[in-house]
Amino acid sequence: MNSITKTITNNIYTEELLITFPFWFPILFIFCEYNFPYLSKYLFISSLFIFAETHFGSTWLFFFDRENWDWIKNNYFNLFIIPIFLGIASISIWTVNPPLILLLHYIASGWHVTKQSVGILKLYGSHSPKKQFIVYFTSFTCLTLGISNLGLLSNFSLEKFNFIILGFLIIYIYLISLGHKINNKIFKLMPLITGSFIYLPLLFFDNLAIATAVGVGMHWCQYLAIMWSTFYRKNKLRSKNQKNIIPISVIFVLFYSIIMTSLSLFGISQQNKIDVDFSAFYLIPILFQLYHFYIDGFIWKFSDPHIRKSVLSHLYS
Repeated sequence: MNSITKTITNNIYTEELLITFPFWFPILFIFCEYNFPYLSKYLFISSLFIFAETHFGSTWLFFFDRENWDWIKNNYFNLFIIPIFLGIASISIWTVNPPLILLLHYIASGWHVTKQSVGILKLYGSHSPKKQFIVYFTSFTCLTLGISNLGLLSNFSLEKFNFIILGFLIIYIYLISLGHKINNKIFKLMPLITGSFIYLPLLFFDNLAIATAVGVGMHWCQYLAIMWSTFYRKNKLRSKNQKNIIPISVIFVLFYSIIMTSLSLFGISQQNKIDVDFSAFYLIPILFQLYHFYIDGFIWKFSDPHIRKSVLSHLYS
């Protein structure tokens, strides 16, 4: 098993909180959701804007980097032509059967999120066939059960939820305190726990949007931390005569998030189920999210020599 001695965020505690073990997100979300139900709508909108859509928008940072432009030109067919045809097919299906697109979207999301969870195991030298199987098995079992019977185990009282939250919080703080050394067993166990629990909320919440935010919120944190740490580190190395693209990149991602969050709110069904009608407004963010799932298979493919040079070489601090 490989031993990783470097961090991505340059700090072991931010590494734990944002990448290896971001369990603070579901703990905080669940606590607010069940103790302050009148804030539920604002809680979801906030998580959508601050975490979800900024995470989708951050994918475009790869295209801002001049070093990638020749590679993008050489791979335009995979990066643009195929997605255009897939987009046309998605629009066509949407006009006939919107729930089918939403189902395919959620399955694609599940594959993308779980692939990242396995990838994070590799980044910290804690990957093995057994751990990979555990992540895939738990994720797709929860996805299958959740999609077919959302909120299967949702009959919990507020008191029970608060008791569970308190228990998780105590365990979380304890594990964080033990995992401060990057090569200890607790630290290497954290990505496995996180990757295995991301889709578990589908079994405990009968609201698809809330269930997704609670679990996949950890994935959003991970992606944002990895993408922006790498992007910032690489741009710090730019010579003084090169333009600093970080400010414009931040503005772009925030603007992207505002637009996509607004379209989602206009188009998303109030019932938050897969089998109900959604407005065509919602199709726009869906298409961009599908592109995110697709394109990440290329821009994080470290077997590609260019990606190793452009991304992997700047991944660790």
